[in-house]
Amino acid sequence: MVAAAKQQKQNKNIFLFYGEDSYSSYEKLKLWQQEFIKKYGDTNIETIEGKTLDPSEFETNIGTMPFLSEKRLIVIKNLFKEAGAEEQKRVAKSLDKEQEFSIVVFYETEAPDKRTALYKKIAEVGEIKEFPTLTENAITKWILEKAAQKDIKINYDTANFLAVQCGLDLWTVSNELSKLETYADKKEVTKEMIESLVTPSLSASIFKLTDAIANKSLRESLKTFRTLLDSDEEATKIFFMIVRHFRILIQVFDLLGKGEPPFSITKKLKQHPFVIQNMTKQSKNFTLDKLEEIYQKLLKIDKDFKTGIIKSFQGDTNELELAIEKLIIECCK
Repeated sequence: MVAAAKQQKQNKNIFLFYGEDSYSSYEKLKLWQQEFIKKYGDTNIETIEGKTLDPSEFETNIGTMPFLSEKRLIVIKNLFKEAGAEEQKRVAKSLDKEQEFSIVVFYETEAPDKRTALYKKIAEVGEIKEFPTLTENAITKWILEKAAQKDIKINYDTANFLAVQCGLDLWTVSNELSKLETYADKKEVTKEMIESLVTPSLSASIFKLTDAIANKSLRESLKTFRTLLDSDEEATKIFFMIVRHFRILIQVFDLLGKGEPPFSITKKLKQHPFVIQNMTKQSKNFTLDKLEEIYQKLLKIDKDFKTGIIKSFQGDTNELELAIEKLIIECCK
């Protein structure tokens, strides 16, 4: 009986793709579409946006024989995000019918609500594929595999450096690797090339800035901060990222002092393992007193900015930028 139930589930052609790694989920969907076209042609592929889906029409379509083909592929994008609860319930009810002719793929760019009737129904009769954010090692491996496919010469350390600079975002990594391929022109990609061509992500730059502060490297700290501003990042966003960084760093420092292992800290603080790994390394360059001193100064700047002591006029954040630079100077004394 259990085997029969399992077989019934496997016979269903209903899938849900979602996850923080939107690049991989998109590539998976694209691959399925390409493979479907190879086998059945492109006549019976239908893509429906969640906000325009008509539940009655959907129920009719999935049960209708495709035109001159064995199968139909129906891709429904962002139904969980864009359709109402009643529409989702009607779609869920439609999935009870045998999908003899139709393969249905629900594709979501954001995590769906697992409490909904539709999610529970897909879990019951179909297959759910989540694409979580990749680890630093996994992205480095991905870079090496892509480089090998395109005959790009790059070693492990350099690939890892690229992953960190791109903030572990595969969309960015893919684009930057393509740029490096053109620039390197069959030569081996180097860290110097990456530093010249790749604009570091905000998170990577914040790590670089705080590393420079920890090492009391005033020139490097100010240069990194100015580079962030020159890359069109808003001063307010940079500031709040710095505040967030030191807040997490203090928590990591405290938990490490209590003997918590990194995997436990990752779970408690709900951060990516890569972030905790780097925070752990960075915490060794500070004392708890120094971290708390910096954090209190950041809170003072925050209060002064919100109360108007540090003024901002129509996007002019010169006073905030000056306050951050003064803080950097004080920290690097």
